[in-house]
Amino acid sequence: MKKQKLAVVFAALLTMVGFSSCLNGETDPTVSPQEFMKVNGGVGYYSFTSSLGYTITPANMSALKDVQLSTSYAYVIYSYDSSLMEWNEDKSATINTAVGIRDGWAMPRATVEEDGNAPILSLQNNIGLISYFYPAYYDKYNLFIPITYYYDSSEESGEDIDTHSFALYYDSEEASDKGTLLMHLRHKVINPAIKREKTNTESVHFNIAAVLSAYTAKTGISMPDKIVIEYEESQTSSYDNTTSDKLEIEYKSVFEENIANN
Repeated sequence: MKKQKLAVVFAALLTMVGFSSCLNGETDPTVSPQEFMKVNGGVGYYSFTSSLGYTITPANMSALKDVQLSTSYAYVIYSYDSSLMEWNEDKSATINTAVGIRDGWAMPRATVEEDGNAPILSLQNNIGLISYFYPAYYDKYNLFIPITYYYDSSEESGEDIDTHSFALYYDSEEASDKGTLLMHLRHKVINPAIKREKTNTESVHFNIAAVLSAYTAKTGISMPDKIVIEYEESQTSSYDNTTSDKLEIEYKSVFEENIANN
């Protein structure tokens, strides 16, 4: 079982990367945080809300005129002068990157054979300090999981990446360790006959509110100690050769630590 412990709940604190350089003997106060943020507004009127409550308004809104964010969340890298603004206040900042996060589903029911028809290569990449490639929470109900999967990049397949979907399933009748919320991740594609040889990694958003409600109703426990995600893994794109693997991430201690720090 692969384990990934999240040190803090909020993606905003997972990676706060500042670019520092010496200019005329002084440190450049420009910092460039990167975090999962809630998307507000539309094209020309975007703003982004952090899991810690503050909102970023793009200082370079015109540069985002061609950015279509049709998802509820985005991974945002932005820059501002830390000598003029506090990190936890609403502010106007330069948006360097804003990538929409695909929405998956989380359902309180047992998984069936028809729920999946494609394998997953991995659920985490752990690439340096880039928090996009780590499991993260926006809050107690919104979870981001980095998924690496196979896709076809040939012209004949068109936009194959758009034909992939991901869902988490929780079976309240399935046995699991006390304090463990066990969910099954399934990957489905529209045309499973396509030969997929390239890999793509993206963070997928899951709202697990309904699952947590079902878990509490069954166990009487409001917050599980940890979340375990079982998935069908394969080192090839063939769905016939999958094996069951699991990813374990902390839950209760993550939120208790955040409360203690505030």
